[in-house]
Amino acid sequence: MTGPGAGEGPPPVVAGLLLAAGGGRRLGGRPKALLAYRGRPLVENAVRVLREAGCEPVHVVLGASAAEVRERADLTGCVVVDNPDWAEG
Repeated sequence: MTGPGAGEGPPPVVAGLLLAAGGGRRLGGRPKALLAYRGRPLVENAVRVLREAGCEPVHVVLGASAAEVRERADLTGCVVVDNPDWAEG
């Protein structure tokens, strides 16, 4: 960053937004959020990547199988919202 005030004050806040509402039509109807990746649900790994990149807070939008995603994935500390119209895109 350059110019007046560069390097002064608190670092900028960068929020992460993870859109994980899809129904996985191309996966035979299995939501991508619940696909196993490194032994955990994909949505959980995506949250980890956002946090490691410095994003805070992390917002997660769920839709298809939202209740199951909440049950199986550790989304502790995330702002989780449901999109009731997820099938509309």
